[in-house]
Amino acid sequence: MFTLDFLKKVLQKPFHIQNINHPLLGPHVWLLRWLGIWHPIMNGITRFKLSLVYITFGFFFSQYIKCCRSRTLEDLKLLIQFAPFHTAVIKIVFFLKDHKIWTELIAYISSVEREELSTMEPKIKRVIEGYIKYSRSLTYFFWMMAVLSNLSIFTDLYQNVYHQKNVTEEYIRLFDGYTPFSREPPGYYYILTTQFIFANMVTIYVMAWDPLVVAIMIYFAGQLKVSGFYCKRAIDLTSPEASHQNIVKCHLFHTKLIKYQEMFNSLISPVMFIYLIVISVNLGVSITEMVELQDDPAAFIYYCVYLSACLVQLLLFYWHSNEVTEESLLVSYSTFKSDWVGTNRSLQKEMAILAHTTNKRLVFRAGPFNEMSLTTFVSILRGSYSFYTLLNETN
Repeated sequence: MFTLDFLKKVLQKPFHIQNINHPLLGPHVWLLRWLGIWHPIMNGITRFKLSLVYITFGFFFSQYIKCCRSRTLEDLKLLIQFAPFHTAVIKIVFFLKDHKIWTELIAYISSVEREELSTMEPKIKRVIEGYIKYSRSLTYFFWMMAVLSNLSIFTDLYQNVYHQKNVTEEYIRLFDGYTPFSREPPGYYYILTTQFIFANMVTIYVMAWDPLVVAIMIYFAGQLKVSGFYCKRAIDLTSPEASHQNIVKCHLFHTKLIKYQEMFNSLISPVMFIYLIVISVNLGVSITEMVELQDDPAAFIYYCVYLSACLVQLLLFYWHSNEVTEESLLVSYSTFKSDWVGTNRSLQKEMAILAHTTNKRLVFRAGPFNEMSLTTFVSILRGSYSFYTLLNETN
């Protein structure tokens, strides 16, 4: 039976995606390095992989040029309908642009986890091992979902081509980027092959970027729990000096966590803003297409799978962003669970300052205005439905 555990074993054994230097991000670093997107060391193989990335960028960019030149509603509709594929290109463009910052962030995350796992604190180790296991499950689930979604999309496409009486009457396609082939057979089949290659490439880019972002959100939620644990045990009634050092450690740990959370937010915010706009319009268009289907169960199933994949993908971001926000509100309360009542007045003042400095609400934003939360997720669904009703009334 095909399960997540089976997929985990299959992925782990042949590719060694676990990495002791990156306890949480091992699978993500492996995939990014395999694609050539994450390249701490530049060599000939990495340059070749990057050239494939740039060719993919060029293909998708050419579709925008063709759409602007043709100015037809069908070409625009095609762009919107398969826009999530195009956002993969945007994600990788921003990743390469900010590669040094991503490298610093990944190094920080892994160094903190290695240090914490090397300690003899069982509670901290349980927290880290717990969120690593949870992140692995989500990553493998997302990878499986991406593969199944691709199979659904291409199965529907090739079935339409196979049952079409005259393939030259309607050029069935996912993308309309520039290719040097004719739209009539046999060139048309070369175009289908090109679409298949580039669609799978951008799918792998999504499989690399999206679970990485979700995993880092899970990391911050887990480390906020660790920060709360440090605050709770800050006071040592037998040693005022040790209590002072613990308070300093708590402050430095939480301040550094906030610094890198803000860094991470700056990395994903512009991408998530573009994705927010694209997915809102895309959901409306896809729902319209699905409602217009008549006596085509295969196409209906395809749209159901496609919409489900888009919604799950969006929900993963907003759910775990919301988890980080909720955990950030609990850190300050942990200071009151310490033995601050039984210590001296000086340490009580320090604990009050620590409670104030850790009382910071951490959020991730999609652009300058939209906070990534479950409330925003519901608003996106409402906006997509409103867009669908607008399209429906226009038609």
